[in-house]
This record gives sequence, C-alpha cells and structure tokens, in this order.
Amino acid sequence: MNHFKIALASAGLLLAHAASAPMLAAPSIGRIVNNASYTPDGLPGSGIGLGSIFAVFGSELGPGQLTQSDYPLPTTLAGTSLRISVGGAEVSAFIIYTSATQVAAILPSNASPGRALARLTYNGQTSEPFAFEIVRNGPGLFTLNSAGSGPAVLTDANFSVITLTNPARPGQTVIAWATGISPANGPDNERPAVFDPPITVEVFVGGQLANVRFRGRAPCCAGLDQIVFDIPANVSGCSVSLAVRAGGNTSNFSSIAVAPQGQTTCSDPNGFSSSDLNNVPAGGFRMGVITLQRSTAKITAPVVGTVESQTDIGAATFTRFEPGFLVRSRGLGDASFGSCAVYSFQGEASTADPVPITFLDAGAQLTITGPGGSRTMTRQQEVYSGQLGMGITGLPGGIPGGGAGQPLFLNAGDYSVAGAGGRDVGAFTARIRIPQRFNWTNQDATTRVQRSQDLTLTWEGGDPPNEYVTVSGSSSRSNPRGGVTFYCTGPASAGRLVVPSVVLSALPPSENIQGTPTGTLLIYNAPTSLNGRFSAPGIDLGVITYGTSFVKNLPYE
Repeated sequence: MNHFKIALASAGLLLAHAASAPMLAAPSIGRIVNNASYTPDGLPGSGIGLGSIFAVFGSELGPGQLTQSDYPLPTTLAGTSLRISVGGAEVSAFIIYTSATQVAAILPSNASPGRALARLTYNGQTSEPFAFEIVRNGPGLFTLNSAGSGPAVLTDANFSVITLTNPARPGQTVIAWATGISPANGPDNERPAVFDPPITVEVFVGGQLANVRFRGRAPCCAGLDQIVFDIPANVSGCSVSLAVRAGGNTSNFSSIAVAPQGQTTCSDPNGFSSSDLNNVPAGGFRMGVITLQRSTAKITAPVVGTVESQTDIGAATFTRFEPGFLVRSRGLGDASFGSCAVYSFQGEASTADPVPITFLDAGAQLTITGPGGSRTMTRQQEVYSGQLGMGITGLPGGIPGGGAGQPLFLNAGDYSVAGAGGRDVGAFTARIRIPQRFNWTNQDATTRVQRSQDLTLTWEGGDPPNEYVTVSGSSSRSNPRGGVTFYCTGPASAGRLVVPSVVLSALPPSENIQGTPTGTLLIYNAPTSLNGRFSAPGIDLGVITYGTSFVKNLPYE
C-alpha cells in the first residue's frame, strides 16, 4: 500500500469544497492544528512540531478546487503561500495542498519553538496574523475517522490496515502513522532519507509501555512519521488505548483492536462480542442502545456550600452505520478494560462520534415499567429521552424525595422497556435487573486532581461479577473555549481503578470561577454488554444497560 495515500486519507484530504472565493477577498484563518491529532490550540499536546504536517482552516485560503503539490513541495501553490514569524525571524511553510477552506503544509524544521504568528496570502491578499504554538516535538497520530480520535491508522508488516475485523495480536509488530515526532535531518520539502532521530519515543498501549523498534520519517513522504512497535503480551479488546510521547509531549489518544491468537475479531465485555463483528451485514450495521441511569451530582460553591441532586433518566438511540463506517467509529463508546479514551473538544463539550450515522425510527415513544410503575421516553429528533425522577438536598428548605412532584424511580428491581415499533425498527421488549446500590467510597477524600500523579478511585456494591466501572473527568478553559474529557474502564470486581498520569496530563488545568472549581470527576457502573441484550426487528444488535453515576466538581491542578 502506498504510504503517502495512507497519510492523505487519514488526514482528511477528500473534502467537499465551496465555490471559488470572490476576487480580492482577504483570506481568514480560523484555526491551526496538527494534521493528525486536530487538538485545539491552547490544550496540552496542541503545539505544532518542527518538521510536522499541520492544517490551516478558514475561508478564502485558496482555490475552490483542491490543488495538490508534488515534490519538491513549493512555498507557493495555486496562489497560496504561508509565512510564519517567531522569535523575530520568518520562515515559509511548504504547501502540500490548498483549497478555499483548508490548507495543509509542513512547518520548516529550522523554525524556532515559541508563540508564532501565521499570515496566509492568496492571490495577493493576506490574512490577519493568527497566533499558534510551535514546539520541537509535537506528536500526532493519524486516525481512521480523520478527526484525531477513535481507531488509529495502523498497519501490519504487509501494510494491511488494522481494524475491528482485522485486529492485531499480542506480540505482533505493527506500524503507527504519525507526524511531529521530530524535526527532519534534511530538506522538509523532499522525500526524506530513513533516519533515527536522537529522541526517546514512548508508545503506550492499554496503559503499558510497548517495545519500540523504530521511530522516524517514512521514506515515502515529507513530514510523515512511522513508529514501529510490538503489541504487549497481555492486552486485548476492540478499543485498546494508544498514545505516543516524544520530547515530553503526548499525542492524541487513539485506539487499536487487539484479539487473542485464534480469534478472528476483537471483543470486549463492555462492547462488541466477537460474534457481533463476525456477522456485520454487507448493507450496514444497525444498533439499538437503551440506558436507564441514576445520577448523583455534588456541586460545591462558596456561597451555597454543597448541593446534591439525584436524577433518574432514560435514553435510547437506534442507529445504522453505513458499510465501512463501523470500523472507523468509536463503537459502543467505552474503552477496553485497562484502557482510557481521551477526547479534546472546541467550543461546547462534546464527545460525539465524528463518523456519520443514520438514526432509525422505533416509534413515537418507549415505555419503561418497573417496581415504581411506568414512565415514558419520547422521541425528540433522533434520541429518545425522559426524566424519570428527581430529588435535591442541601438547599435551604430542600426538596426531599423529588422535584416537581416526581419521586425517584430507578430503584433496585426488574425493569422492561417496550416499544410499539416505527418506520425502521419493529416492536420489542427489552429487560434488565437493576441491582442494589453502587457507591463511590473515596468520594469525600477526592477533593482535587493532580495531573502529574496517578488517580485512584474505589467503590463497593452493585453486582461486581457482571458489571464494569467507568471513571470519567473533564476540564476546560474559556479563552478560547475548549477542553478535554477522558474515560477509563475496568471490571467492577476489582473494586478500584487507577487513572494514569499520562491521561490526566492531557487535560488542561481547570478554571476557578468566583471560588467554584469547574473541573468534574465522575464514576459509574454498568452491566457488561452480554448481560443486557435484546432483539428487535430491524436491528442487528440491541443492548439495554443501567448505571448509577456520581459526579462532583473539583479542580484539576
């Protein structure tokens, strides 16, 4: 397989473009990001590495139709050029391709690290300067969804792509495709010679350090790095975490599918089974997920003290992945046991899967029946949802039992969710048993998160042999608005989960607004996916799940 084609496909070069820019319209830069990770500026890992491929997004950046260069890469292509000033010096970026809304370029290896200004010129018109950070080493892993998250672009020794249905094996040597590992030791605009940069590169697979055999430029392509490493012996799952650290900077977190020897596809206790993936229909994969969850939130602020609320909610989605999209997606959304998923966001917090999906119609509403009677979830656009109960304590004259006359509903017992069916999904009944209370035992002792240290959370209760536990946290900043969310999972029977510092260091320090910390930390339990299966006409996989979550606000330092 042509290495350059892999890199281009992963970087999202197949774009739909707007019409040509009006004459004399000035270019405008909206953001500059690593062309593999897409980490927003200002977040950990967002710096553009020397000699790396980066992307410029905006308007009127170039011609209406994408124009791609050949070697040697030029500093001006189809009227587009890009000047970078830092430390009192200026350099010209080498243009890989240009279009009206996106330009890809290589940052010269002889630029100086520091806060830089970019000015893009198209057809004689120059943009306002745009600030971004240059670092010596700024690793980014290419991913199959071309958005910097989910399955990484990985190949075996024969350059076959690793996917859910073509997983890696423990002990196997694989190749990760990246950019920003190190400056080049030759011209940045030519195909590079193979070289071994004098830098330590660490590869974390499922939280474990992998044996690295090679890290350096791919001989095919300027700015493109290869990292050759061995899969650790004791990892498996469809969403095993993968991250790279070079020169003290950590890449985006992606994932890799790993299956034991003799198993043709990957599998997870909290995700897809091997049977699910061995029977993916040629016309696309259809899935229904129903969640019944009790959330306990503790918010601490100087004026009101600690306010605790309990909310029972129901939610459901019915979706279809088009052929080929499932292997690029985040699957059921959880990391494999022992792994952590890390997602950066810009603007409002969102961890939505960037892979396009089609929402299915399962009728106007779903009915939940349990020991406390019946409730409904109504369809609101694509998602079915309903608030099933609510209670608030800690306020003066608090509201015990429930707000708005709606007592808590999701107590221990047997529950069913029934749908009459709709245009895409037929009638069904899904059943689940909610066990006795799950509890976060060191919640009161967890008052802050040191991002440079591992974080341990403990719990008790629930149904440990048949559950898993997820620890999640989020930290953001307001100017420019963006942040990072992580999810780590493990078996409930362990009673504890350790979030490694390499994950926590990917979060920015949280802000403090009028004495109130804005970071959040959450823990919840859920049944393993094999314990909540249901069938319905029109879907290939149905999963019903429950959870008891606890969330609190605290600072990330």
